[in-house]
Amino acid sequence: MILLIAASVFLATSLGIMAILWWVESRKASIPRRFQEVMALSGGAAVSSWGWATGWVEKLRGKKDRDDRRSEEIVARVTSGELEGGGLLLSRAGYRTAAATRIYWWARIATPLFFAVGTFAFGKTAGMPNRVILLLVAAGAVAGLTLPDAILKMKARKRREEITDSLPDGLDLMTVCVEAGLGINSAFVKIAEEFRISSPVLSEEFDVVNREMVAGKPRAEALRALATRTGVEDVKSFVAMLIQTEKLGTSLAQSLRVHSDSLRVKRRQRAEEAAAKTTIKLVFPLVFLLFPALFIVILGPGVLQIMRVLFPAMSGGNGG
Repeated sequence: MILLIAASVFLATSLGIMAILWWVESRKASIPRRFQEVMALSGGAAVSSWGWATGWVEKLRGKKDRDDRRSEEIVARVTSGELEGGGLLLSRAGYRTAAATRIYWWARIATPLFFAVGTFAFGKTAGMPNRVILLLVAAGAVAGLTLPDAILKMKARKRREEITDSLPDGLDLMTVCVEAGLGINSAFVKIAEEFRISSPVLSEEFDVVNREMVAGKPRAEALRALATRTGVEDVKSFVAMLIQTEKLGTSLAQSLRVHSDSLRVKRRQRAEEAAAKTTIKLVFPLVFLLFPALFIVILGPGVLQIMRVLFPAMSGGNGG
């Protein structure tokens, strides 16, 4: 009876998680999917009301029909290619392949199930009460559901920090390239080449922008995609500066020099702020780790001597 109840709870939890994922996917209006539906309607083909579910299953399986791939390629050429939801999080974490997307969606399903089964087995092995096991299963399912996004957010934060730290140096090199007579595309290529070792993340992002512009995407759209893809405020201000400079026709080299100086000042201010926070952060290990050990070493012998004098019976001596 207990095993049946636990299996029912596990099945209900699994079905509920899958229903939530299906509902979330159904809320996302995919442009390629809508394009395909419009093409199907124009050709007289009926579109199934379960198209969102089949699209979600195809996303997990990684299989697309030839018409789907062709329609997605057409839409990719006429749209800005903006990402949203899990795709944007994967892109900001540095995973931009189709295999990464499939692995992400499988992890969103498998991790809660794995954690739920693991906590259930642990509870049964330890002989815990059924209520405690049910709570552990629910907590494990929730933890497994949030774990993939938490890992991706951590990776995205590290990439943002690396881009923020290396962007002023990249703008310095871009300023030198522009003043030497190179165009923006050539400057992007130079940054991608020179920062391949010192800052692979920045090199990759500028290489992607250059490839998009070479492929025919307008420069403003490629730069806006860079700002969206990285999620770094300094990159957003840099992109806004480039677009505004191109519209107004002002000196690009002078704008880059001023902007790189401001970013360098901001980087120095962030370093000074982090150094100022160090003293506050050291208070907790000092109070809870160092001071108790120090007090024991310094005051321990004196306390023992006082106890021998005041409580001779407890110390086993006569106080002399």
